[in-house]
Amino acid sequence: MDQGNQLFTLALGLVPPWMVDEVRFAAEKRLDLHVNFPKGSRFPCPICGHECPVHDTQEKVWRHLDFFQHAAYLHARVPRVECPEHGVHLVPVPWAREGSGFTLLFEALVMAMVREMPVLTVARLMRETDQRLWRVIDHYTAKARESVDMSKIHAIGVDETSSRRGHDYISLFVDLEAKRLLFATPGKDAKTFEKFAKDLQAHGGNAETITEVSMDLSPAFQKGAAEHLPNAQITFDRFHLMKLINEAVDAVRKGEAHSQPDLKKSRWLWLKNPGKLSAKQTARLQELLKNQNLKTAQAYQLRLTFQEIFTIQNRH
Repeated sequence: MDQGNQLFTLALGLVPPWMVDEVRFAAEKRLDLHVNFPKGSRFPCPICGHECPVHDTQEKVWRHLDFFQHAAYLHARVPRVECPEHGVHLVPVPWAREGSGFTLLFEALVMAMVREMPVLTVARLMRETDQRLWRVIDHYTAKARESVDMSKIHAIGVDETSSRRGHDYISLFVDLEAKRLLFATPGKDAKTFEKFAKDLQAHGGNAETITEVSMDLSPAFQKGAAEHLPNAQITFDRFHLMKLINEAVDAVRKGEAHSQPDLKKSRWLWLKNPGKLSAKQTARLQELLKNQNLKTAQAYQLRLTFQEIFTIQNRH
């Protein structure tokens, strides 16, 4: 074997009968590695493992990790073996999973990168289309979810988020104790709870064992929880409650600003937490609070009282 070919054979981790028998560098920063096997090689039947002769071969190509700045591609004549018991079958290759156009090492790098950055960004860095990378992600995500155990889940959090600019929403169901995502599905209506209940059961869980649900005040969510999580006690989460209270305080300020000119340009004084105000803002707020007849000041004090409820338990 040529010394250069032997080096690439070792670098790829190939074991006999597989070996690199040709290396081609192209001008467009492309590296083509041709993997082959000696004539007369035998391969195990994919079904029974019996060593069988090669019936014929199929030409296949896989994208591999870049070699320096060269996009690397593996080419191989993949054998089909003829088993006396099971007939003719294509042999799996050790460097790639069946049906993939990427090597396992390439896919491993993709899966590591998409945990840290958007898929489109990874696609640009890897010089691949995001559609091809999504197929890799979908494969490993589905495979990982097959082993997920939800049999001990009893407290969940539910929220919706926008999947892209506009009004395409995804509902997320999380395990509040393990702090992990359990299920995600398009939409933000009551049917999302039905889908979650089915997925929960498919992974060893039971909708009747869910005893706590933290979520926003969405009527659709409340309907879905009541129909599909019958034993769950609902807790409306702090974020959405505070959002409603802040909106109420601001509505009072807007209504009173017509008769109280001092309230103009004071919106954030009432909505920010006291500790986040500047010294100048704090001084102005204290001056406004001296007016005991100010309805906005009364609404603000109610806001602080409500906010204090969430901090009482944390002090014990």
